[in-house]
This record gives sequence, C-alpha cells and structure tokens, in this order.
Amino acid sequence: MEFAVCYDHSGFDLARSSFLDVTAFFALMAPWAIARLVEISREDTGLKAA
Repeated sequence: MEFAVCYDHSGFDLARSSFLDVTAFFALMAPWAIARLVEISREDTGLKAA
C-alpha cells in the first residue's frame, strides 16, 4: 500500500517556520541576557553582594 506525501513545501511555510524558530530562541534567551546585564551593571557600580 502506498501513501501520498501531502506536505506543502512553499516558501511562505519555510519563512513562517524560520520566524517562529528565531522568536522561540530569543524568548528562551531573554531571561539569561537580562540576568547577565544586571550582573554586569552591578559589577560596574560596585553594588556586588558580599
């Protein structure tokens, strides 16, 4: 028995998938980046916790 492949390989779907991948990456990396910026700013101002 044969099965037909019904996937659409249009450029729009590829662009949408890529956009969602990039958006998900930035959404996951944002908390780490914010924490790193806070750490750097504390080092610069001398407010480092003892």
